[in-house]
Amino acid sequence: MKKILYVIIGLFVVYLILCLFGPSEVKIERSAVINAPADVLKTKMADLKFFHESWSPWTEKDPNMKTEYKGEMGQPGSSMSWVSEKKEVGSGTMTYVRTSGDTICQLLNFEGHGNADVCFVVTPDNGGSKVSWIMQNKVGFFARAFMLFMNIDKMVGPDFEKGLSKLKTAMEQMPAASTAGKYEVKELNWEEHTFFGKKGTYKFDQLARFFGETFPHLFSETGKGKIQPVMAPSAIYFSYDEQKGETECAAVACVPNGTELKGLEKFTVPASKVLQIAYYGAYNKSGDAHMAMDAYIKEKNLTQGWVIEEYVTDPMNEKDTAKWLTNIYYVIKN
Repeated sequence: MKKILYVIIGLFVVYLILCLFGPSEVKIERSAVINAPADVLKTKMADLKFFHESWSPWTEKDPNMKTEYKGEMGQPGSSMSWVSEKKEVGSGTMTYVRTSGDTICQLLNFEGHGNADVCFVVTPDNGGSKVSWIMQNKVGFFARAFMLFMNIDKMVGPDFEKGLSKLKTAMEQMPAASTAGKYEVKELNWEEHTFFGKKGTYKFDQLARFFGETFPHLFSETGKGKIQPVMAPSAIYFSYDEQKGETECAAVACVPNGTELKGLEKFTVPASKVLQIAYYGAYNKSGDAHMAMDAYIKEKNLTQGWVIEEYVTDPMNEKDTAKWLTNIYYVIKN
């Protein structure tokens, strides 16, 4: 009996020693270059429905898996849950956390296996974009011994490679959204949005200077307060007078609800239905997109409120105006 006990203790000691040498973290990383603007890629990759339907390497392993979406796709906090009877797919939840600079952050939970941090780093690369898919997972002390005998990178890495290949195909075959004067109007349900900024009435030819002076100040203030904006630099248009050639508008930063910024005016959009058009092109040529929105509103017999433009693409990093993405939002009055 004592010999058996000594053997058990010995094996346990050996296991503890193996745990001491096992990795405390597992990291998988794969990259691909895609012929698409970085800002366009980040917008599409934040959409978990687009991920599942267009480039997930696991969807084709089980096309019959059950999926459920929560929240507004492409917005922080949105999630996708899946249930599959196939072992290699399993069940779990993927949540889009935020986009910070060139990085899209997600939280992945595999049922029974805990959480893992997933991020996509998207950077310009010779007219296209380099996309790096990275997954990191902390390994508990008593699980580290197993990691010495498992090559997770070899097991999961090929799936990452296949997913990036599918993403490359999907993005490069996607027709330019700015052609033929056709615009897709999406109906979204916004939760309350909070903006801070500077408001005034300006001639059309004064807007570039106004925005150019105001946006750096806004994001300097959010930086001082360590506040992460939840949208790209934006403008709210309260009125637009074509005859006078002027508009009452505000250059704004969208911040998490409950945030306060001193010295700036606060603008709140309550929970509302919002119409969206993704417009690609120079800012001064967006008239057709707004006309398409007006036509949609009249057809649906809706009442328009504020107009918000979100300037997703940084013109300093992308010189080709055809690739500039502006999300145009029309807030609908109840």
